[in-house]
Formats: sequence, C-alpha cells, structure tokens
Amino acid sequence: MPKEIGFTTNQIHAGEDESSSATPIYQSATSFGGYLRGGNPTLEAFENKMLALEGGKAAVSTACGMAAVSQTLLALLKPGDRVLCHQTVYYWTTELMTSVLPKFGVQVEMIDMTDLTVLQEALSTETSVVYFEPLANPKLDVIDTEKAIALAKKAGAVVVVDNTYLSPYLLRPLTLGADIVVHSATKFLCGHGDALAGIVIAAESEYGEMVSRSRNIFGGILSPMNAFLLLRGIKTLSMRMDRHCSNAQSVAEFLDAHPHVNRVFYPGLTSSPGHKIAKAQWQGFGGMVSFEVDGQERLTNFLEGIELCKPWVSLGDVGTLAIGQGGPNRVRMSVGLEDVDDITRDIGQALGT
Repeated sequence: MPKEIGFTTNQIHAGEDESSSATPIYQSATSFGGYLRGGNPTLEAFENKMLALEGGKAAVSTACGMAAVSQTLLALLKPGDRVLCHQTVYYWTTELMTSVLPKFGVQVEMIDMTDLTVLQEALSTETSVVYFEPLANPKLDVIDTEKAIALAKKAGAVVVVDNTYLSPYLLRPLTLGADIVVHSATKFLCGHGDALAGIVIAAESEYGEMVSRSRNIFGGILSPMNAFLLLRGIKTLSMRMDRHCSNAQSVAEFLDAHPHVNRVFYPGLTSSPGHKIAKAQWQGFGGMVSFEVDGQERLTNFLEGIELCKPWVSLGDVGTLAIGQGGPNRVRMSVGLEDVDDITRDIGQALGT
C-alpha cells in the first residue's frame, strides 16, 4: 500500500492476504520449502503489518516480548561491549541486563535517563547499546525519547526502544532516529489477553538480518496461531488505544482526588513528571496509571477488594488489571475498556472511604 495510507487503514489492511477476510493460518512446520523457525506466511503477514505501523526496513516476530528483547541484545552485543539502560524497565529485562549479560562479558549500567545530563555523562565512555522504554515499567517514568536518541546516536551507540506501553499509535521511535523498536505484542498490540508474542522492527535491514539469525539460533519463534490472533487484534488498535487513554485519564483524575491516594503518576496529569514531554512527543498519554496509597494495609485491602478490576499481571487487555508494583504501597494499573464509571466505582469501593 502507498506510504500515505492512514494508520487505521494500515492496521486493518497492511500485510494481510486481501483475497480472504482473514489471513490464513499456516500451521505447518514447513511452508513453501522453508522451516517454521525461519518464518512462515502467517508470521510474515504480522511482521509486514508492524512494518507499516512502526516504519523501518525489517521486522522479526518472536515467541514473546522477552524473546524479542533477549534475541535482539544477544544479536547486537559481544564480550567487552557496554550497555546503558534506564534504571527501571520491565522486571525480566532488568534480570537480563543485570544477571545474564554480565556473565557473557557485557558491562551494563542502569542509569536515570529522565535526567539527560546523566545520560550524556554516561555516554562519554564508549557505549554499544542504549536501551529504554519511553514510558518506563513500572513507575511510569517519562523519557525524552527524541533527545535521548539524539545523544546516543551522536555517541555512536545503537538505540533500542521498548515501545510496548505506548504502541505505534501513540509513538513511533524509528521516526525519531531509533535503530530498533521492540514490543511485547502480548500487550496492547494483541489487546485481548489471548496470545503471547513479541516483535522487533529495525530501521535498517542489517539489524533485521542479525535478529532473524538470532531467532534461528535461540529458537524464540512465534506460533502461527498467535500470529493470527495478533493480526486480528491489531485491526482495532487505534480505537482501543483511544479508549485506553480516555479511561486512564478519568481514572487518574479520580485517584488524584481520592483521600486515600497519596500520589498519582500518569503523564496526562499536569502534575505528573514528564507531562510536557509526553504532550509534545506522543499522540496520547497511554492506558497505564500508577499510584501510591496511604499504607501497606490499604494496598492489601485494595488488591483483595477489587471485583471488576482484576489483581492480575500483564497489561493492555480489554479488562482493567492491577498489581502492587513499583515501590511501597504502589499500584500499577492497566486501565481497560469498560465503562469508566464502573472502573472508578470498583476502585472507590476497594480503597474505602
């Protein structure tokens, strides 16, 4: 399709077999002479759709988000290399950075990238890869993506951005100069909590070839059935993200006024750190809200008391999910698509009066 095609049109049509109402599932170990670990037509349809949405020259689907992260970094790094990573990222990414990569001779420094002077100073030492999430899990730190990328590129580093929390509908890091974007496609891209998947989108074919080879070596291949579910889920991405953003804004404002909530972190609140950056660079503030309640007992009662919302891990589903994460007495909430009055009513009764 022409590049000027709109985002929503691309999310519906890009990559699809337009001779069918849904792209077929090639549920075979070998298709057209090729082995599944190297890809197949259903996986390629998902990859091509993500190329249209994120931009770039190559895309590689993976079994889950951590397969995307680990197979990308293992493709890029060698003993003696140095990685700069924001101080808070997804838990298992942190484990990879701090517990696994150093065993292979890779130096990793976890720094505060919300302070660009810290990043700039760290880049004065030769750096191979800079890695961050623009809206960081779980504390919702907002990183100035455009400036962070510019600093890293000037220093000669490869920039890898995990865009899971925002999706390409709200931010497209490749257009800001990132080299590689990764997603846990399980989350907002899928949107329905029914498929594990990851995706890597590279600005240059060379990086795509490196990650594709890494996938063949380490075997983190996406199943064709899950690729099919991703193709289906992405078709409503923009509509779902609009609702996630609207509901999250309302929930954040409700929490901000609640007597048992000490602090709310949501980029859509003018009082939240990073609001100006998010407003300038993103197309919406996302569906994730973080907040602190007044005490451990309140936190326990809240997580045990929510009924409509679920005290479950993961995020980006149609339903609202909440877990205790990010610090003492702190909740990370993925705001779903329910009627927002029902969400706030459930939150209110669980927090108590």
